[in-house]
Amino acid sequence: MKTLLTALLLVSSATAADNPTLHPKASALPHTHQGPFVTTADGGVLCIDNKNALRSTDEGRTWATSPLFADPQKFNVSNERALLRTREGVIISAWMNGAERKTPPGWHWGESRAKWTDFILPTYTCRSTDDGKTWEAPVKLSDPWCGCIHSLIQMKSGRLVLVGQEIIPQWRHATVMWASDDLGKSWQRGDVLDYGIGEHDHAGSIEGSVIERTDGSLYLLLRTESGFLWEATSKDGLKWSGLKQTAIKSVTCCPQMARLADGRIALLWNAPPRHSPSNGSSRAELSLAFSSDETASWSKPVIVAANYAPGGRVSYPYLYERQPGELWITTMQGGLRMKVSTADLATGEIPVFVPPPKSVPKPGGIFMFGDSTTAPRGSVKVYADRVNTMLQSIGSSLSVYNAGVPSNTTTQAVKRLQTDVLAYKPRIVVMQFGLNDCAIDVWKKPPATEPRVSKEAFIANYRRMIAATQKAGAKVILMTTNPLRWHSKTRELYGKPPYKPDAEDGFESATLLAYNDALRDLAKELNVPLIDVHAAYPTFAAKKKTFITDMLTDGMHPGDLGHELVAELLLPVIRSQLR
Repeated sequence: MKTLLTALLLVSSATAADNPTLHPKASALPHTHQGPFVTTADGGVLCIDNKNALRSTDEGRTWATSPLFADPQKFNVSNERALLRTREGVIISAWMNGAERKTPPGWHWGESRAKWTDFILPTYTCRSTDDGKTWEAPVKLSDPWCGCIHSLIQMKSGRLVLVGQEIIPQWRHATVMWASDDLGKSWQRGDVLDYGIGEHDHAGSIEGSVIERTDGSLYLLLRTESGFLWEATSKDGLKWSGLKQTAIKSVTCCPQMARLADGRIALLWNAPPRHSPSNGSSRAELSLAFSSDETASWSKPVIVAANYAPGGRVSYPYLYERQPGELWITTMQGGLRMKVSTADLATGEIPVFVPPPKSVPKPGGIFMFGDSTTAPRGSVKVYADRVNTMLQSIGSSLSVYNAGVPSNTTTQAVKRLQTDVLAYKPRIVVMQFGLNDCAIDVWKKPPATEPRVSKEAFIANYRRMIAATQKAGAKVILMTTNPLRWHSKTRELYGKPPYKPDAEDGFESATLLAYNDALRDLAKELNVPLIDVHAAYPTFAAKKKTFITDMLTDGMHPGDLGHELVAELLLPVIRSQLR
């Protein structure tokens, strides 16, 4: 569905293999722990994980642990967190408690029948007065769903300022500021910063980083979906003004600022990649810049790390100055663990990435021929890749090729079958179409009243494709579509007759079920193997102790679990056809 593909393409949090390329003068840290880090009174390093504090006195080579909680079952620290050691020696951590995470069963963010207040992921802080050996009971700041926390500072006045965020009634996140004047024992709630755009779980002005400037004012940078970081300023950390766009280009990911020993302010963030500056979702490059004039301007960015693998990321960064001029840089996404001297940054650079030319499929391969539910999608590991890995694991030399094209109907597929598939003399062609064929575009003006491709034409197109493929000497495997479930955007676009917006299956019952039935009948008539993906979803969801909606990223496109299911179903059928 072309409009839905544009509106609903969401990127999963899963990443490609963690193998980032480092700046030529950088080196790997001797450990795998993620920041944030702080320096303890004895000169050691401290960080936390989901249950423990970790301390090292030998530059990270070995670590000692101590529990964060008296009752560890009640708390599970998020992998996005903040950590601060105050001038008084008190260590404060801030995080979301995964042990209290709640979402309405079977409902997605933004659904009209769900309440935004039912999405719970509370924000907590926790203190230690002995450099992390023991910890006081956690203090809850708020209950609403918080997507990310990673910035906590102490002002010259002694006030602590924490950048938080919460879900708001408009079904997006907004930044919520917190301040403490008693070293984290209690907190005041400050302004909410909402730039007013977006209606999904990563929309809004969010994931902020704050720094205190030499004049005592606070400067805040926020992630947005505008293609730029946004800024705001404050005198006290509670009242904020001047929320506006900066000139700093950024993909949709968080920035991190830190004051260095030499007085400069460092900014670590995901600028648009040099090889694809229009790609607002790529987190392939991690950039570092400096300001010597208190954020009025920034130096030319240096790429400190990159991951150019498909879906590769080096993002959600933490910046820690271990010694003056020695930076430890770690990321929550992409597994980056590196250190580099600021003096060495100008003496080398990571070359601009040049994407390799697409390989020409070899004769005798297996082709996955479909629409956007087949095509590569960000960091989701699609079923073509999964089947390829499975075949290699059992010693097969056959290659699997992905011939999925987003928004394709069978009418469009007929036109490209020869050039995209049969020209490469395939051995097996797996076909999966239908979601776009059966769509009735009721969102159009005037509204459509019939499917894009009639059921009769849908089956006729399949007949032509099957006949042409078999004539070319290849075997055919058919697949029904995955189920459809309502999502906030699909309900907004398609939530009117003949669709049934109040029924759980009301996005598919109008047309899709009949199209899948017709395909089942065709497979039986032609004696062609058919994998009933649609019918397999409920059992697989129950097996995984989840819901069908949770197997779909947006009510329509399969997530990793959906593609895992298809791959499991496909492999034995492919093997039987090969015999």
